[in-house]
Parts: sequence; structure tokens; C-alpha cells
Amino acid sequence: MLRTVLRVVGIVELFRPGALVRTAERLALENPDECEMRPWMTPVIRSEGAILMVLARRGGSLSSFKKFVGVIGVLAMLFPRAYVDYGSKIAYTDAEHCEWKPWVYPATRLVGVYYVLVALNEFRKGTAEPAVDEDSNDREFTNRLRSAVPLPITSR
Repeated sequence: MLRTVLRVVGIVELFRPGALVRTAERLALENPDECEMRPWMTPVIRSEGAILMVLARRGGSLSSFKKFVGVIGVLAMLFPRAYVDYGSKIAYTDAEHCEWKPWVYPATRLVGVYYVLVALNEFRKGTAEPAVDEDSNDREFTNRLRSAVPLPITSR
């Protein structure tokens, strides 16, 4: 499920960052036309989308990613206003003019709680499951490939 969400968000961020930002601004800001996003934010959003796509495609566990999201979640959960205001200062040239709708701060706290729960669940699972050895997975794949496609061995 998480990989599907990462793919969908990654695709939107990668290919339609402007539409994503306009929609989010209309939903979350009282005055979206009065807030000017910094010009370098579009490449940052696209880069985040590319990173999410890579995470969704790679094999193995997303354990480290989930734990990192938990750290972000703690900040959003405990300090939603500071979290939104700090993000605004990064993203907008005139952040002090951005007026967030009243539901944005409680929603930020709820998202933070969800992120923390995801991380806690991952920590709980991490103590019960053995770690995945990605090198052994690579070796196993290589061995299967070699047995499926026999190559002539020549000695010189």
C-alpha cells in the first residue's frame, strides 16, 4: 500500500508540480493569490517526486524511510503551527502574508500523529523480524539469471 501511495504522489510531484501546488494552495490558504512561491520550489518538488519514485521501485524494506517519517511526524504533531510557518518561510517569498485556513494546523497535527504511528509500528516490527540482506538477494538474482541464460565459458 505504501509503495502505491509513494508512486502516485511521486508521479504527481514529478510531472504536475504546478497543478499540485495550485490545488493545495486553493484548499489550504485563505489568500492563495497573495502568496508567491519561491522559483526554485518547482525543481525541489520534482526532485522529491523522483526520490519517492525510486523508493517505491526499489526492493527490500522501507524501514529507514518509515522511521525518518516518524521523526518528521513528531515535529508536526508537537508543533504544528511552527511546522507550517517554517515550511512557509522556506517555500514562499512573502510567507508573512500567507493566511492559512483554520483547519490546516489541526490537520498537520493529525498527519504528524499518523507518521509517528507508522514509525512506531516499524520499530515494533523491526524487533520481531530479521533484517533483509540485500546483498544475498542480489546474489540470488544473479545466480538465477546465470542458470536461466547459460553462457559459454571459454578459457584462454
